[in-house]
Amino acid sequence: MNDPGPYALVGRLAVAAFVMIAPTLCFLGLVRGLERLRDDDLVNEWARTRGYDGDRDITPSDDVLSTLATELGVEGEGSSTVQCSACGTLNQPGVSYCHGCQNQLSSS
Repeated sequence: MNDPGPYALVGRLAVAAFVMIAPTLCFLGLVRGLERLRDDDLVNEWARTRGYDGDRDITPSDDVLSTLATELGVEGEGSSTVQCSACGTLNQPGVSYCHGCQNQLSSS
């Protein structure tokens, strides 16, 4: 069996490092890009044109799809929400505490 030369060994190590690191960097780039889109002024401008005042800008924790569905009066098949008895915030099913006021939700 022939031993690989120093350049072949360096090449193999570079490929191995690329294969291990590239997916992580791509994922982090995707996450950062989505965060920038979420915080975009265009989204807040869209909210203002829909009649929301300055106090009701879309926050990073808002679910855009559920906001649009609620605005259009559409409820997705199989989707359900739990409304907080204290503040009226709609929460995802299966959560123990309210997203808006942190009160414990009833387990009904």
